[in-house]
Amino acid sequence: MDVFLSVLSVAGIILGAVLLIMIISLLLSAILYESVFGKRFEIYDSAHLPDLSDYKGLVNEPVTFPSKRGYKYTGFYYHDESYDSFRGLIVFSHGIFDGQLSYLPEIAYFARRGYKIFAFDNSGSHLSGGKSLRGLPQSAEDLDAALSFVTKTNTLPLYLFGHSWGGYAVSAVHCYHLYDIKAVFVQSGFDRTSEMVLEEGSAMMGRWIYILRAYIKLYERIKYGKAAGYTAHAGIAKATANGTKFLILHSTDDKTISLKNSVLANVEKNDNITLVTEKNKGHNSLDSDRAIKHKAQLDTLFETTYPKKQRTNKNRRELFSKNVDKDIYYELDGKLMKLIADFYETAQSGKGFSVAASQGKKKSGK
Repeated sequence: MDVFLSVLSVAGIILGAVLLIMIISLLLSAILYESVFGKRFEIYDSAHLPDLSDYKGLVNEPVTFPSKRGYKYTGFYYHDESYDSFRGLIVFSHGIFDGQLSYLPEIAYFARRGYKIFAFDNSGSHLSGGKSLRGLPQSAEDLDAALSFVTKTNTLPLYLFGHSWGGYAVSAVHCYHLYDIKAVFVQSGFDRTSEMVLEEGSAMMGRWIYILRAYIKLYERIKYGKAAGYTAHAGIAKATANGTKFLILHSTDDKTISLKNSVLANVEKNDNITLVTEKNKGHNSLDSDRAIKHKAQLDTLFETTYPKKQRTNKNRRELFSKNVDKDIYYELDGKLMKLIADFYETAQSGKGFSVAASQGKKKSGK
């Protein structure tokens, strides 16, 4: 009996220690997660934003719509004033630590081609409500709310455009609902939210963070329920089975979202999906080569001008304002933008789309 009680006591101590380790691991995961996503990202947190007045003929109409969490989103309908009828409606989904204003160059490009655009700020971002960004699954939830809002009145062919966090959103949103969407462009998107948290966390704190993989997944599950498990590739599979076309772009040198964790590398290919892999285009892969170089020069200037403790958003904004060449900074890659425009147009016409044809190249072997 004494031996039995001793064994039982040891087992209890081990079980208690294991439970304590699990609780501490979950708490640590929660602290790390909230340290990144548990705050707002305001307009003044952005180093430099385009100005609507720099895009002649581009007009917007502000709107608000509700979130299921009790606050309101702010969005804008954009169009070129020279049009009174439109080819379709493109809904934009922006990247994290950003807002819809950063995409004015792309918005203006499509507006000049006769599209109407709807762009909005995600939860906890710029002009929208919410106490914080909440987490990576939030962008798909936000986009679902936006699509629910615009489809109540929209009669135009519907398209999606998503970058980074938004690239995940325009892919995974189809796990929420299937909308009648003609075509989706995915730029530099990631596939799984928890793996993206680990990838970014390891870059900041080291690979030890992978020890917490199960607890980070559990924390997201507690916070988002089954939506924490929504992946880009699963959403794309649902949408393409419903007839939606996808154009997915990623650059091999993307230091924000690795090719390994990208939408492009994890999607199951089918006839409704076109994949485009670029080189030396980084995370903002639609920037022109001149824009990429200019942005790198400004980043270097900022780092050499200020020591680490003085690298504040205020100092970054002031330095950028004095040294930026807006004509170069916001310049887009014309070849890639035309590729997206051709993709949207062929999706509407029902014709087959090929990258080679869009870029004026002959297919190999023909």
